[in-house]
Amino acid sequence: MDIDRLNELANDLRIDIIRMVGEAGSGHPGGSLSSADIMTALYFGGILEHNPEDPHGPRDRFILAKGHAAPALYAALAEAGYFPKEELLTLRKLGSRLQGHPDCMIVPGVEMSTGSLGQGLSVACGLAAGLRLNGDDHGVFALLGDGECQEGQVWEAAMFAAHNKLDNLVAIVDRNCLQIDGNTEEVCDPGDLAQKFAAFGWEVCDVDGHDMQAVLDVLGSAKADRSGKPHAVIAHTVKGKGVSFMENNVSWHGKAPKGDELTTALADLGYDGPVSCDLPPLDPFQFCRNSMHIVSDGPAEVKFATPEQAAEKKATRAGYGETLAKLADEGIPIVAVDADLSSSTTTKKFGDAKPENAARLFNVGIAEQNMVDVAAGLSLAGNVAFTASFAVFGTGRAYDQIRNSVCYANLDVKIAPTHAGISVGADGGSHQMIEDISLMRTLPNMRVLVPADYAAAAAAVRIAATTPGPVYVRMGREAVPCVYADDMQFELGRSYILREGCDATVVACGLEVKEALEAADALAAEGISIEVIDAFCVKPLDVKTIAESARKTGAVVTAEEHSILGGLGSAVAETLSRTVPTPIEFVGVKDVFGKSGSYKELAAFFGTDSAAIVEAVKRVIARKQEC
Repeated sequence: MDIDRLNELANDLRIDIIRMVGEAGSGHPGGSLSSADIMTALYFGGILEHNPEDPHGPRDRFILAKGHAAPALYAALAEAGYFPKEELLTLRKLGSRLQGHPDCMIVPGVEMSTGSLGQGLSVACGLAAGLRLNGDDHGVFALLGDGECQEGQVWEAAMFAAHNKLDNLVAIVDRNCLQIDGNTEEVCDPGDLAQKFAAFGWEVCDVDGHDMQAVLDVLGSAKADRSGKPHAVIAHTVKGKGVSFMENNVSWHGKAPKGDELTTALADLGYDGPVSCDLPPLDPFQFCRNSMHIVSDGPAEVKFATPEQAAEKKATRAGYGETLAKLADEGIPIVAVDADLSSSTTTKKFGDAKPENAARLFNVGIAEQNMVDVAAGLSLAGNVAFTASFAVFGTGRAYDQIRNSVCYANLDVKIAPTHAGISVGADGGSHQMIEDISLMRTLPNMRVLVPADYAAAAAAVRIAATTPGPVYVRMGREAVPCVYADDMQFELGRSYILREGCDATVVACGLEVKEALEAADALAAEGISIEVIDAFCVKPLDVKTIAESARKTGAVVTAEEHSILGGLGSAVAETLSRTVPTPIEFVGVKDVFGKSGSYKELAAFFGTDSAAIVEAVKRVIARKQEC
């Protein structure tokens, strides 16, 4: 395609951008207009290998890191034939698949859901690494905003890309020098971005982002160069390019033109056709995502550890790396991404098991946000990706990445941190993650597994690896007695009745299962019979088993090594309020942070030991008798 035709196409994209945003009444025209020439070069200038008739076939990949420029991407995809151009005017409307920011679940041609700035380059890094693992020579392109480069995660990704010699990666920075609050130099000066990327070990080139031939030459050269360095292209552009009153005007970052503004904008672009059109009614449920509904069917068989096995204490984290290695031996394309803790999390055992595993274990250093998004990118290349860090960092620091990159895109990424709960011990409150179940449980598409012992943890990792989509596996530091036989079969969506009783039900998870069993023994000596349920799967919760037990006993206690807010207790209370309203008591950490001490001391101090469960059972029975 010749340069004149490409320039015409870029103008057509700008017309579509203005019409889309004008019809929607909201959106981001400025940065979409500045990137229109880059989009045209990529999709129509022979840079990207892609095929709208086979969107998932062999291809180069493009990640729109600056997801607010979605109108530019949608315009390019529609022009290329991924979906009808008429659909562009449904942008941002209820029932449209053209969301305000790209959604890879519902829009053909969109490789990754984006919108939270700073994450796209990390995803592109993981995707580039994943393609290389697959022996796929295709390239990966990412378009970033210059204001986005104020995000620290961009530089975590830059380090990772250079360290791993990702020469199949091209990062393009739309350097239009404006962000929401003004000029980038005035808001928080990112400095010379070319020098910065070069200092991080990238090959760098500056280009006029509106000179089509120059853009084609630079991108083509970067794609072809496989000399061991990732490539950064700093594209100097004009925000609002093509519309006189929008050019270099920061107020048009996220505002839609209306009335005369819309007419003038389109006239500037040489368009005199209809501004809008009558749209067919949109079905608001057409592109809704399905929720998880798993119903247990019949009682689950429980195989207990022998007394000898129970006496052999093991940490739930102990089998993590070993199980990953076994899964890889079975042909599952396992990759693991760690953040400088591979010995503690035991992913090192996976990497050391076989020479080929070493290439599938990525250490991002102390960069947990990058860890999650690299895993997201690896999953986009067809891998089953596990992340590993301490729970406080792997879920707390990386929550936005888990939410927006993993769960929103429903990727095959497994968040499997260790060192959760107060059993971290002497490291203290800063490292004792007691809010993670709550954080993970509230995320759509996320499943939550909280194993009680070594065998349950190994099973949880296996379930995570073989269950499509996001899964959270919570593991601990403390060595604990074994509850289950090594060959115990666990299922997603299941709870397990470990003791039958009639006076009260104790629903526990994780390390609290052993405390609940000890409490059952103590209460039995006093003539009180309790049913003990291991809520191995907190989400989706085994509503049937728990509700039937509550109906039988009429009183419930929940026990978790976690805050009583938002975790297992909340999940059980929500369930029972809808099914079997029942008196309930909560054993867990009472809305405070942890502190240093041994696990035994802390369990007594915070009231999560067997003695606390005993007292809670007595209280709830008394309440039941008052009803």
